[in-house]
Amino acid sequence: MDLYLDSSNPNEIMEARSWGLLAGVTSNPSLIAAAGPDMAATLGGIVEASPGPVLAQVIGWHDPEPMIRQARWLHAFSRKIIVKLPASIAGLQALCRLKAELPELRLAVTAISSLAQAYLAAKAGADIAAIFNGPLDQVEDTAHDTIGPVRKIYDNYGFKTKILACGRYPRLFGEIAVAGADICTMRMEFMRLIYQHPFTEQRMNGFLDSWQKTFGDKTWPEKVG
Repeated sequence: MDLYLDSSNPNEIMEARSWGLLAGVTSNPSLIAAAGPDMAATLGGIVEASPGPVLAQVIGWHDPEPMIRQARWLHAFSRKIIVKLPASIAGLQALCRLKAELPELRLAVTAISSLAQAYLAAKAGADIAAIFNGPLDQVEDTAHDTIGPVRKIYDNYGFKTKILACGRYPRLFGEIAVAGADICTMRMEFMRLIYQHPFTEQRMNGFLDSWQKTFGDKTWPEKVG
């Protein structure tokens, strides 16, 4: 399962990237809007900071025509971009037309909230199905029962569409991985949590205390020879 950061902040992205496991970045209209008025500069900063793909969403969801035009622009802006289209009739119309016009354009369907929508996204040829599980998980404090059934559907029919899930808290992150998601995206405050555990910190402090009682500030030699 690939780990993505949900962010429009290049500094956050670079910090998470420095930890060595970040594969890409997701964004959405709310994150882009929060970053300031220059949308192209914001997107450029995200693309530059990301170690891999960047998911960027078109604006609107009722009319395929403007979404198709925006998708072309995003594709021309950077080949790292995977264009997110909404889980709607117009979004799927746009997806089908764009796949026929630009087969190399990678497309995701976002805000998927049901098994039916997940099936339709894969049937239409989406590269990624972005499941809208995060907010539901956070409210219910349990993994919403979507990822596992979608994995089963995709395996049943041989769909190659990847499943993107939104992570909230370490336990839910683990359950998403067990369910078979291909990508998990998380905001920075949640990503920090999956690297940490109080018992790990307690144990490491105990090791250090035992060592320092005997050796003080000495460590193993840091140079060979």
